[in-house]
Amino acid sequence: MSLVEYSDEELANVGGQPGNIEDYRRTMEFRCRELQIQREVAVSQIKAAFWTKTSAITVMVSVGVTAIGIWIS
Repeated sequence: MSLVEYSDEELANVGGQPGNIEDYRRTMEFRCRELQIQREVAVSQIKAAFWTKTSAITVMVSVGVTAIGIWIS
């Protein structure tokens, strides 16, 4: 079985002496998983920022329309 197919718990239990190739591969697999998670978090934050900006613009337009409505009447 490839290390990619292991769950995090299974990967943590993979044996190997410090400094040997199995330990190196396990460490690299953990780093790859960590980078994937960090990328997913960054993408989610970018999407959230977009919707926050869109909401702020919507509120600004709404307040502007309301102010014009009050000014006209």
